[in-house]
Amino acid sequence: MLQRIWIWLIFLCSKGGEDTMVTVCVSLIINGRRTFEQIPGNLQEAVKADLEALGLGTDGKPLA
Repeated sequence: MLQRIWIWLIFLCSKGGEDTMVTVCVSLIINGRRTFEQIPGNLQEAVKADLEALGLGTDGKPLA
């Protein structure tokens, strides 16, 4: 089921829903469901920027 959702989210990204995908990926990292390394390469920079804007590292934990 989760794999099917992940494929659907990648589809959204390819259809111009990149902002939505970034938000979903950030949420998955914060909740410990994905690691930064599991995020598709084309989204990593945007995900990293959003995490840093929230005061979080790429592990989803607060920056020291």
